[in-house]
Amino acid sequence: MAAINLLPGPVAISRRVRSALAADAFSHRSDAFNRIYEPCRQALLRLGKSKYVALLMGSGTAANAVVAQELKKLPGKGLILSNGEFGARLISQGRKAGLDFDTYVLNWGEAFGFEKIKKMLRNASWLWLAHCETCTGAMNLDPQLVAHCKSLGIKLCLDSVSSLGNQEVDFSDIYLASSTSGKGLCSFAGIAVVFYNHQPQYAQNGHDYLDLAVYHNAASVPFTFSSNLLNALCTALLTTDYTKKFRQNAKHALQVLKFLAVNGLHTPSSARQAEYIWTIVLPEEINSLTLGAALEKNGVYIHYKNRYLLKNNWIQLAFMGGCVTKEVSAGLSILERELNALAPKPP
Repeated sequence: MAAINLLPGPVAISRRVRSALAADAFSHRSDAFNRIYEPCRQALLRLGKSKYVALLMGSGTAANAVVAQELKKLPGKGLILSNGEFGARLISQGRKAGLDFDTYVLNWGEAFGFEKIKKMLRNASWLWLAHCETCTGAMNLDPQLVAHCKSLGIKLCLDSVSSLGNQEVDFSDIYLASSTSGKGLCSFAGIAVVFYNHQPQYAQNGHDYLDLAVYHNAASVPFTFSSNLLNALCTALLTTDYTKKFRQNAKHALQVLKFLAVNGLHTPSSARQAEYIWTIVLPEEINSLTLGAALEKNGVYIHYKNRYLLKNNWIQLAFMGGCVTKEVSAGLSILERELNALAPKPP
């Protein structure tokens, strides 16, 4: 049986995208590079429904560093929300960047209260949160929050590393949204992506590499860039039917919900659940490390070795690489079998 990839990254990569990565490399100053760069940029803008997008070499964390430096240019105080690992990382990045902000911190997976956010935003000029909190699958962006920020001129920023390419997004009223070439875009990690809808001003201090204005005012990419990674991303964007993928994710979600109910399992989140990433709380008597290793022996690859997953005895299934129903069904069947095998036998 072929391996079943249910990881949030690296995701399953199509043969065409792998071939694009393996093509001969060429200079980021060449005409050949620009012939790929512009279609790639336009495809991202269509997918994100944004006015502008910047690409730089790096991970989603690098994209968030650009967001932090851009927020540093704004007057006034901000607010950062956290209900999980990646919200906590935004707070850490914000502090290290020297931003002035308050925090609204909840237990992992707990849903934010809109009225509480409104009160905390009374004296704020910007808001930053994880679109989808990857550690639990909690969906944090509420349409009424977008409308509220727009009505008051509050600049709303999103960490959309997990959401882009896995669900319908609309960044047209978002000040800044960060993402990456891996995960939902079905390509290789290594390109950081920042969507925005304003004309950025040059930073007075900090690093040119993280200054959005440097990218905005450049004719192409301003710094060394891998043509191989760009070629792979462009191929993924132009050959992946993301609308079909979103529909598939909805079907996979129904399968997971049925699996959880049948096996008496649950997620750690009380917030609205993303359809494409599922964190499962295991019973105390079943060790997540043992279960994950057993699944790997059967060709099913899930996320279980991350620090926060091990600490909480959680496992995670993700459908970010365009999984088909047959793969998800087979993966859940093997997971159920291994769960039963590891469950304590009654005396």
